[in-house]
Amino acid sequence: MLIFLVGFMGAGKTYLGKQWSKKYHWSFYDVDAEIEQTEGTSIAQIFEQKGEAYFRNIEAKTLRNMQHYTKAIIACGGGTPCYFDNMQWMNEVGITVFLNASLPTIQHHIKVDQAKRPLIAGLSEVALFDFIKTKWEQRLPFYEQSSITLYPNQLNEQGFQTILNYIPHA
Repeated sequence: MLIFLVGFMGAGKTYLGKQWSKKYHWSFYDVDAEIEQTEGTSIAQIFEQKGEAYFRNIEAKTLRNMQHYTKAIIACGGGTPCYFDNMQWMNEVGITVFLNASLPTIQHHIKVDQAKRPLIAGLSEVALFDFIKTKWEQRLPFYEQSSITLYPNQLNEQGFQTILNYIPHA
């Protein structure tokens, strides 16, 4: 069984995925970390040196290479569901979970490592919020195709119980 965590950057996909995988003895993978390991460089460097189109191609290939994993929680990048029919593919091979964090929470979380995130590096606080709001509205139709949506009060370890309840034989 594959569980794909989707949502905007800073929604807690990697953090919660790691927490849940430890507590429930599932494997954890982060698509961006897998890409960085394979490419031997950071996501920011890939964007800067090879561009977003190259990154999105590598991202789709990396994601699809995970289809044979078992009992795995996979944290996807914020834009992963929006390209190459990735969302449809994830829904076909596993369960997608939209971590629906609030925009202020997202902004608070991503400000910490803003410089490492190529789409937002260098933005002022106002420009950052405008970027988040605009991208959120563009990506929401993809996120809403998820099997399960977890809301802010469910973005904790108990949220995983909601996911497990969705799986027929978990």
